Amino acid sequence: MRLWGILLLLIASAGTGYYAAGRLRRNVHSLELLCAWTEDAAACIRYSRMETAELLSFLSVHPSYREFRFMQSILSEMSPQIPPQTLWQKALRQDAAVPGCAESALTGLGTSLGTTDCEGQLAALALCGTQLRQAAQNARETVQTKGRLYRALGLLGGAMAGILLW
Repeated sequence: MRLWGILLLLIASAGTGYYAAGRLRRNVHSLELLCAWTEDAAACIRYSRMETAELLSFLSVHPSYREFRFMQSILSEMSPQIPPQTLWQKALRQDAAVPGCAESALTGLGTSLGTTDCEGQLAALALCGTQLRQAAQNARETVQTKGRLYRALGLLGGAMAGILLW
């Protein structure tokens, strides 16, 4: 019975380490999706001349971006009385799928999307895409260094606890 408890402790500790490493990988995936989102948004503005509400509505139902809920939140609260930056900040904070490092880039995009001419919106999307690609690169490096560390700490922590309880 004691051996089963120690084994379960080892498995739980290892699972915790792998879970933490998985969260890092999910951040990279989300940042890469947001980079693609900015490219798709730029294409919609460039070729279809979509307005902000139409653009957000179109991209919110796109299969690749369904995990991001900030677009539906912005659409549901969009009104002339609420400044776009406030609306985007609130929606991005509430969306768990958006990594924290992407919030400032997307909030900056929200201030110019729909408030400037087509070229200004395309420039804002290009800047946001660049910032998101840099954040994704930093997140990839973090996965390689900290991901391995989290997995090792989980396994070794469980092994150490098991030895101490033996």
